[in-house]
Amino acid sequence: MKTVCARIGEDIKQYGFAGVILLLYTVIVNLLFHAFCPSVILCGLPCPGCGLTRAAVCVMTGRWQQAWRLNPVIFPVVLTAVYFAWNRYLLGHRAKGLKWCMIVIAVLLIITYLVRMYLYFPDREPYVYTADNMLAQIYHLYRRIGHK
Repeated sequence: MKTVCARIGEDIKQYGFAGVILLLYTVIVNLLFHAFCPSVILCGLPCPGCGLTRAAVCVMTGRWQQAWRLNPVIFPVVLTAVYFAWNRYLLGHRAKGLKWCMIVIAVLLIITYLVRMYLYFPDREPYVYTADNMLAQIYHLYRRIGHK
């Protein structure tokens, strides 16, 4: 158990600053825009990863069906994370094939996104249009200035 904690501590030392930056980004962006995703903030459209954070919370709380409804790719993401953690922290070596797992996840995210945008956009969470986005605000300002 000591070695597992030592490995986790090493990773926190090595990647802790990036974690702090991500946490600050999350807090600031949520306070300013009430959203996390840059795609939603900029253009109001969901991205291929939309719903993954909420789906992860659902998986951690045992709400499997709701996780699937939000974004079914959460299950390969969780399996990959468990595979990585098992290898890195318990066995103490690099997880082989992680690059391929990430490529498969990226492809699954894009396929899921395209199918669900076709089936559900803009009526079903998380595949909705957010009208209060930066491009809409800029366009609205541009039209106001242009008509004077």
